[in-house]
This record gives sequence, C-alpha cells and structure tokens, in this order.
Amino acid sequence: MAEKFIPSLHTLPAELIYRILDNLSDYSILYSMRNVCAHINTIIDNYNRYQTLTILSLRYDKTTPDKIQHFADALQQNQKITTLFFHNNQIGSQGAEYLANALRQNQTLTVLNLHANRIGSQGVEYLANALKENNTLTTLDLWDNQIGDQGVKHLVNGLQQNKTLTTLEIGNNAICDKGPTHLLHLLLKNTTLLRLHLSHNQITGIGVQYLAVALQHNKTLVTLDLRFNPIDDIGRKELAKTHQDNPQIELIL
Repeated sequence: MAEKFIPSLHTLPAELIYRILDNLSDYSILYSMRNVCAHINTIIDNYNRYQTLTILSLRYDKTTPDKIQHFADALQQNQKITTLFFHNNQIGSQGAEYLANALRQNQTLTVLNLHANRIGSQGVEYLANALKENNTLTTLDLWDNQIGDQGVKHLVNGLQQNKTLTTLEIGNNAICDKGPTHLLHLLLKNTTLLRLHLSHNQITGIGVQYLAVALQHNKTLVTLDLRFNPIDDIGRKELAKTHQDNPQIELIL
C-alpha cells in the first residue's frame, strides 16, 4: 500500500500559500507565518499585500506574550512598516521588552503608538534603552501606560543620545512634580524634540517651575501640552512669563 502524501507549508506551491495569506490579517501574517521557514519567507516577501504594508494597526486584541515575541522577531527584519498602532492590547512590560528588541534592529519604523498597554516604568526602561540605538523613530506615543515619574526618568536617559525623536506623548501616566525635574535635564540639552505632551497628569505649579526654566533655554520645542494638570495660578503666571520670552512655543493649558 502506497504511503499517503501529506502536504505541509514547507512544500506547498506559492499559489496555495497566497490563498492562505489572503484569509489572514496583516498582523497574523507577521506573527504566525513569518519566519516559519525560508520557503515561506520568500513567498511572503513577494506577496503584494506584504510588499505594500506600511501601516499596521492592532487594537483591543488579547495579545499573548508568545504572539508579541513572534511579531517582534518579524518586525526586526521588516523593511516596509513605518507606522505601528498598538492600542489597548495590555502587552505589559514583557511585551514592551520584545518590541524594544525589535527597535534595536528595525530601520524603517518611524511612528510607534502604544496607547494603554500597561507597560509601566519597567517597560519604558526597555524602550528607552532601545532609543539609545534606534535612529529612525520620530514619534513615540505612550498615553495611559502607568509609567510614573520613574518612567520619565528612564525616557530622559534614553533620549539623551537619541537624535531622531521629535514627538513624545506621555499623557495620563500618573506623572507628578518629580517628572518635570527629569525633563528639565533633557530639555536643557536636547535639540531634536519638537512636541511634548503631558496632559492628564498630576503636575502642579511646583513641577511647572522646572519646565519654565527649561523653556527659557530650549529653542527647539514648539509644543508643550499641559492640559488637565492641577496647575495653580502661580504656575500659570510662570508659564505665561516664559511664553513672552519664548513666543515660538505653543503652550496648551
């Protein structure tokens, strides 16, 4: 009796693999198909949807650590994706570590949006260390990730050497008055950052004083967003005075 031939992905012709890919999401192609074997990688590289994939969005997905790891491994070699929206996926600090490893190798990603992923200060430390080596990312959005003042410190350490990031969103992150003391050191030296978003935090007039000092010396920042922070009248007057001396900055209060 002849042996029954059981086909596998390793031996299927490209036409059949394309049919499989047609029924998968962009994210699934990257985390479940990419790096299965050299044969599949070659087919994916020539797949039209993959060749034109520059923006990838994944929102409200119960992403497991394994999925994130496979996706991050694929992202390291990807030369197409420039914008990644990863909203409300609860990847945690471990997921942030995997993405940070990808950032060290990836040379095309310019926008990384990690809204509401609970990465915390530990996750930010992983990303900040990657920013010391990454030279393509221009926008990092970490809204609502519970990073706190310690997370701000990690970001400042990472951005001291970074020369490409122009937009940093760290709103709604339980940042208090210690956070601006760290940002002061960054803004006194950094000549790349253009937009800094700090809305929905707990920065008071005390923290604002440090930002005001930074703005007296920083000549490149064009937007500072401080909406929905408990800034008292004294702090607002301090910012208004600084704005008179540095009118190119858009202060959003």
